[in-house]
Amino acid sequence: MVKLFSYILLTIFLGWGSKMKVVESTSRDWVGGLQESGYGTDFEVSLQVKAGSNDLKIEELWVGDVHMKVRVNAFEKDARVKVRAGYTTKPDANHKMALSGADNAPKPFNYKGEGLLKYSCKGKILYVVIPEFKKLEKIIYPQ
Repeated sequence: MVKLFSYILLTIFLGWGSKMKVVESTSRDWVGGLQESGYGTDFEVSLQVKAGSNDLKIEELWVGDVHMKVRVNAFEKDARVKVRAGYTTKPDANHKMALSGADNAPKPFNYKGEGLLKYSCKGKILYVVIPEFKKLEKIIYPQ
């Protein structure tokens, strides 16, 4: 009974109040041509935004245990928004591989899916779970 009640509350929290819906989400791994270029993953999420969402601010993305700030491109024609984020792993000053463009900030809660997008609207913090990322072909940059 407790699990059912928790599930209902989580559904209300994540679904009914949501101002947006995930239309498509992709990830693309890449490898630089030189060791100092490193390697990384880029993420792109296309969202359908509901009417009256002018005060919407998309802020952060978690994928697994990796936390990233996002870049947002709005497409007014069909009320879609594209969110981009990514991280790089490359050698630091001590020649050890280090994460760049992301961190390991804790997730606000455990979720089912591959990603979690944080946004705010009129002072309320809300989340959208990204069920999965479609993996695109890896890019290997030449030297």
